[in-house]
Amino acid sequence: MDAVAAVSARDRSELTPGRALRIAWLSWLSLAAIPFLLFIVVVLTLTANGSRPGNRALAERWFLFSMLYLALAVPCSFFLRSYVFKAYWAGEVVSPKNYLTGMLTIWMTIVAGGILALIGCWLSDSLLPNLLPALVAFMLFIPFWPSGRAMTRRVGNDDDPEHYEEPR
Repeated sequence: MDAVAAVSARDRSELTPGRALRIAWLSWLSLAAIPFLLFIVVVLTLTANGSRPGNRALAERWFLFSMLYLALAVPCSFFLRSYVFKAYWAGEVVSPKNYLTGMLTIWMTIVAGGILALIGCWLSDSLLPNLLPALVAFMLFIPFWPSGRAMTRRVGNDDDPEHYEEPR
């Protein structure tokens, strides 16, 4: 009976592609909801403050900082994902752990940029220009929903003579 319990415990702890895809979807939906809820809070806060003028100098500096973050951090996250997905570029499938690591790197970097821009809206008491980097981050984030193809589908053509090996 102990051997059966040990095998079932090991099966539950093993990260399969299906389980990794479920975790990825939950993570993606959660990361999509956080900036959306923060946007609602910022809009409600700004409308509750009335029509007092915002801090234009802070808004402009924060805008430049947010755009600089997005311009530098997002490409770096793609390069990091490419490094984690190196098995995929060699024609193999990516392990579920590496899939989650690579995708979460991109998602969290983009969402952090959107949150950073929304904090700038809140601190400067104005939606513009800091709403623009938040929208850019949102538009970057949405197309990267989890598909899991890198964990299940090999890249390349098996009939390619370069990959063919003579049977022994």
